[in-house]
Amino acid sequence: MGNINHRTVVAPIAALTMAGLLYVYSRSSIRAAKRNAQKHREADGGQISWRNESLRRHGALERAADYSSDRQLVTGANDKVDKATKVFGDGEARTEAEEKILARKTKRSEGTLLTGPPKA
Repeated sequence: MGNINHRTVVAPIAALTMAGLLYVYSRSSIRAAKRNAQKHREADGGQISWRNESLRRHGALERAADYSSDRQLVTGANDKVDKATKVFGDGEARTEAEEKILARKTKRSEGTLLTGPPKA
């Protein structure tokens, strides 16, 4: 049996850690690229148009819908509204408080949430 010291223990642990990080990074990059390509295909009507993509990047066309969320990257969830719908249910009876929370989450995800205290 060889000598066991900090070098013989730390080196394999460091190698495994680096391999794990590389694996996670590559998987998340591939998923992000697939999601981005799908987003642009949907914006172009089923097939990527490089002309439209160029116009989008230079501001001549409206940008494709932006889904950049860390949660979506990890879980694949579409947005906060879907999460709120899962929490409160879709067609079930809701209390008045749940309706207010759901409406507030919907406004926040659409970017129209007003600052300040809620009006009575």
